[in-house]
Amino acid sequence: MRAIEPTIAASMQRHDIDLYYEVYENDGPTLMLIPPSPITHSRIYKAQIPYLARHFRVITFDGRGNGKSGRPRGRDRHTRAENVADIAAVLDMTETDKAILVAHCHANWWAVEFASAHPHRVSGLVSIDPGVPYLGKSHPHWAESDQTWGRILDNPSGWELFNRHVIVNDLERWVSFFFDAQLVEPHSTKQYEDAVEWALGTTGEILADSEEAQEMDPPTRDEFLDQVRSLDVPVLVIHGDLDVCQHVERGIGLADATGGDLLVIEGGGHLVLAREPVKVNRAIKRFVDSNWGTER
Repeated sequence: MRAIEPTIAASMQRHDIDLYYEVYENDGPTLMLIPPSPITHSRIYKAQIPYLARHFRVITFDGRGNGKSGRPRGRDRHTRAENVADIAAVLDMTETDKAILVAHCHANWWAVEFASAHPHRVSGLVSIDPGVPYLGKSHPHWAESDQTWGRILDNPSGWELFNRHVIVNDLERWVSFFFDAQLVEPHSTKQYEDAVEWALGTTGEILADSEEAQEMDPPTRDEFLDQVRSLDVPVLVIHGDLDVCQHVERGIGLADATGGDLLVIEGGGHLVLAREPVKVNRAIKRFVDSNWGTER
């Protein structure tokens, strides 16, 4: 049972992929909540939707590879370009000319690329624990696990579990470790159970394909920085200072590069939207109210 039901819950096709989306109708600006699929889907925003939908029009969708959307195989089906095109398709289907994009983790790279390519369709950006390249710094465990990504390891443990063969053959082992590491806040049992359940809604093959696809055809550092600095919209960055997936300096770097507002949540991990929903929701509402005059 949900705290609020969508006005529209439907599926559309883009090429041969089903995309499930929901619309919560309301007056005022539209917020599109973009999940970092396929490791999760739109329910990652279940603590945001009931609050935000009381004040704004809200759209969300299950990204390719999880939830009620299709599960294509192959790296070429999970590129940044495909995910950016999915954002456009859902906006078109919901007859949305312009939206404030809200993205979590690596979905922020898609949001930045969409905003750069379609500036007339984006009013603003709310970036939660952003996973974008070049800005700030990355945690050392990612560089270390990259070195063993394609190898068959004997008795891998810890961040060695970020490995194609582990993910494909023992997905639950990887996502159980991953989300346990992300939820640094005490009393996170429910959020941990939700995150693991949602991650197991995809397959190891799809998740591994997606991980590799995100690194295909990357921009240069200068190209990406130019792209970020050219965003001519209000930006809010929210980041947990104990995030072990995306280093907090990455969020600080994105706020600096865009001239955006920054909220660092002390003691927060990678899932601050689930563990600190009141702080996150109020910050988003203040951001929208201050830029689009929607206070009631």
